[in-house]
Amino acid sequence: MGICIPEALISSTAEPASLREWVAHCGSAGEFSGVVLVARGARPVFEQAVGLAYRASGVANTMDTRFNLGSINKTFTSVAIAQLVEAGRIDFDASIGTYLPDYPNPDAARTITIHHLMTHTAGLPPYMSPRYMSERDRIHTLDDLVRVFASRPLQFEPGSRQEYSNSGYVLLGRIVEEVGGTPYEAYVKTHIYDPAGMSRTGFEPLEATRTAKGYMVVGSDGHPVMSRGPTPAAVGPVNLKENTAMLDRGNPAGGGYSTAPDLVAFANALRDGTLLGPAMTDHLLNGTFSGVQRPKHGYALREQVVGGRRFVGNGGGAPGINAEFRFEPGGDYSVVVLSNLGPPSATAILEHVLGVPDSLGA
Repeated sequence: MGICIPEALISSTAEPASLREWVAHCGSAGEFSGVVLVARGARPVFEQAVGLAYRASGVANTMDTRFNLGSINKTFTSVAIAQLVEAGRIDFDASIGTYLPDYPNPDAARTITIHHLMTHTAGLPPYMSPRYMSERDRIHTLDDLVRVFASRPLQFEPGSRQEYSNSGYVLLGRIVEEVGGTPYEAYVKTHIYDPAGMSRTGFEPLEATRTAKGYMVVGSDGHPVMSRGPTPAAVGPVNLKENTAMLDRGNPAGGGYSTAPDLVAFANALRDGTLLGPAMTDHLLNGTFSGVQRPKHGYALREQVVGGRRFVGNGGGAPGINAEFRFEPGGDYSVVVLSNLGPPSATAILEHVLGVPDSLGA
């Protein structure tokens, strides 16, 4: 079944019962556990919660449940950088050494720009490495995390190609700290979450109240199974395992927590000028998308055109985590799907809601 949001929701005031039935079916089949929210401005036009936030105690997911966002955090980091550019304190074309003069790799400090970091074209090595795993318990600050990868050679010449980089957004967060004069978490709370009215968004640990625990599908060897294909349709408790032991505290590249209503509030704050002025808002939402790949990628946003409507947003996925967030830059609609199962649980729902083929939503 494919439900196209422009036909089923946007052009109609009636609730699409078929979508509600389909989401419920995905929940009962073990393919989805989480929430779906479609809003026009601040007004929900469709919302549904299915599955359990905490299976051990039978706590159900609700529209106020907090979910791990995965890489959606990168979009907050992108907005933070854009705010500092707008304030004249950062330049997209300046080198990272301008803001981090003691960066351990002098060549990288000289040749990598903020734009390279924002577009995944810097060539930084991944921070997930044997060194990271061995030092994981001793990493407490962004400076600690940057030191894991900063001295290693670049993987390619900055600007020569694009390769998805969590390290790049960690480094952007470190630059936000240095230029903004405050820890990253404090900066985004003061300058993004609070102005947008995102009262349930942050980096609090998983044990915080009304926060969904993530459940990953495990194979016969006990290791998590990550798949871009269909989620197994009959996932029983024996096949699921909490992902708590795998989680680190969130950082500028991903891993914070939020609710579906808070993400709608974020979209509205971007559209209405609460977070950025008109010129920078236009640049972020319309002027940074390039390349021939589909969907096109900008500064921690990706673009999808569905039925003549243009959506931008971001997503995240890991074992026990799948989050998707899209909104119309030039319209009123926002779509949020958050899940405490791994990919493609939320992505598959989003693709049906938007009417987007698998090849576009990957």
